[in-house]
Amino acid sequence: MASGRASRRRGVCETFQLGVAVHSSGELGIQLATMLHLGAVLPNLTYAADAHYHQLRDDVIEGGKMAYSEGAIAVPTGPGLGVRLDRDQVARYAELYKELGGYPYDRDPGRPGWYATVPNERFADPAVEIAP
Repeated sequence: MASGRASRRRGVCETFQLGVAVHSSGELGIQLATMLHLGAVLPNLTYAADAHYHQLRDDVIEGGKMAYSEGAIAVPTGPGLGVRLDRDQVARYAELYKELGGYPYDRDPGRPGWYATVPNERFADPAVEIAP
């Protein structure tokens, strides 16, 4: 069951006939399992869920990466989220993180020193009409 706040947001989107999408944030199997379960129960998830999972070489869940079949990943069916942490993999990647640091996924190697501005303040002005 969705939390009260998430349920209200879903209800607002349903009321105004707005589609819902799930966006990736460079997730591993645990987060992807939550996204898959969420997508399975949202009646107005009208857009394909975005995932960067296919870019991973490995995962920290038992059995390795979840498999794609015809461009989709099945909702895990085991207890809880349907996946379990591989504690050895978590320890391995914890050590790798200590050695290498975090992954700068929001950096552009072609623009050293550039950082995304969040929130982006260069949005279109809704008061300015654009001719068709």
